[in-house]
Parts: sequence; C-alpha cells; structure tokens
Amino acid sequence: MTARIPHDASVDGHLVDGAFRYIFVATAICFGVMVVVLLAAALFHRAGRATAHYTHGDSRASYLLTALVAGSIFFGVDVVALRRSARDLREHLWAFPDSDPTALRVEVTAQQWAWTFRYAGADGRFDTADDVVTLNELRVPLSTPIYLKLRSKDVVHSFYLPNFRTKIDAIPGSTTRLWFEAREAGVYEIGCAQHCGVSHYKMRAQLLAGSAEDFQRWFARAAADSALRRDTGPPVTAPDADGWDWES
Repeated sequence: MTARIPHDASVDGHLVDGAFRYIFVATAICFGVMVVVLLAAALFHRAGRATAHYTHGDSRASYLLTALVAGSIFFGVDVVALRRSARDLREHLWAFPDSDPTALRVEVTAQQWAWTFRYAGADGRFDTADDVVTLNELRVPLSTPIYLKLRSKDVVHSFYLPNFRTKIDAIPGSTTRLWFEAREAGVYEIGCAQHCGVSHYKMRAQLLAGSAEDFQRWFARAAADSALRRDTGPPVTAPDADGWDWES
C-alpha cells in the first residue's frame, strides 16, 4: 500500500503542500543534474577512453563555475522558497483573525496526556461559569476562522493538525496561538507532536468539522448540559481553574 500524506481539509493547507512540492521538485532537478555530470565523467574519462586531467580547482574558470552553480542553487531554490514562505506566512498563515467578529475562539489546555477545549458561553467571556468545556474533542463549523490560544499545565506539548497543515507548541508559562479554517466536513485527528512522557502515544483527540447549523445545535446542547451540571452541583464562579481571560 502506497503511503500518502493526510488529506488537506483546510483553506490554506495547499500553501504548505506547495512549498514542500517546490522544494522536492527543485531538489530532484539538482540531484538529476549531478547524477548526469557524474555519469558523464565516468563514461568519458574511464580507462582507455581519455587521459585523466587532474586539477586543484584554483583556476579562474573553476571559480566562476563554482560560483555559477552555487548561485543558481541558492537563488533558484533557497531564495525562491524563502520569498514564497514569507509571503504565505504574512498574508495567510500568520494573519490571525484578531478583529474578525465571526471567528470562533477556543482556549486549549494541554496536560499529560489529554487536550481540554474551552468555548466562551453566552456572556462571550472566558473563565466564567457558562464556559463550555470538552475533553479530547474539538468541534468547529465550516468556513469559519478557528482561533486557538494554547497553554500547558506541565511539560511542552505540540498541538498538531495533520489534515490542516498546522502545528504549534503548548508551553508552560506561555500562551501560544494558531488559526485555521476547515473547508470539508469530517472527523480529523489531533495529535501531540512533542514527546511529553511515557504515555505520549495516548495523547490524541478528535476535531469534528461540520456545518454552522450542526455546530450551533451541538453548542446549545453542550451549554445546556454545562448549566445542568452547575445547577446540580455546588455553586461555582468558573468551571475549573484551567481557563484564562482571552486577552491575557
């Protein structure tokens, strides 16, 4: 069975695939040229074919040839890849929806060995009693910017969405962030890409992407369940100690 990269279900994932594709093709071309040169040298300078000519490579022609080859590779591969990556990061991948009122904001808390996701409730504020909190399940609507802020309770974890071509570390004492937008409904894997202890392999969650209507129905049920738990339990001002003010 042929190994394939995970299906791209995001709006901007093709930019990452394009960068890898360009580097792969450019490197393959350079490798092919080098193989042709080595084969030509082996064929035309083998014993009985021609007399070998040895040089220290310190002639002007050798310097010019070396500079030409190195410059072609540097400007044709490295500089082009750098410019493309910088443009994609600036215009898309790092264009966080800070001022977008339609963006769905979610706080993510990492700990050995689980992911906790927190949505703001009806009051629109985090770390209040009406927050909706899920464990190892992130639900998002399609065609909506999903804005995540992440913290870790213990060690360094890495929030990885292979189907959305994005990844960010969750670091103790710091708040990191990423954003993405789903374009295809489905159930996708969330993994930890940083070894975080003996049960690192168990640190998996699911991302469920669906229509805006499906998300609203789920969120209404989740908010009602959260309110029911508060009604039947002791009085609290917040669900737990893992939330924080979004702007902090």
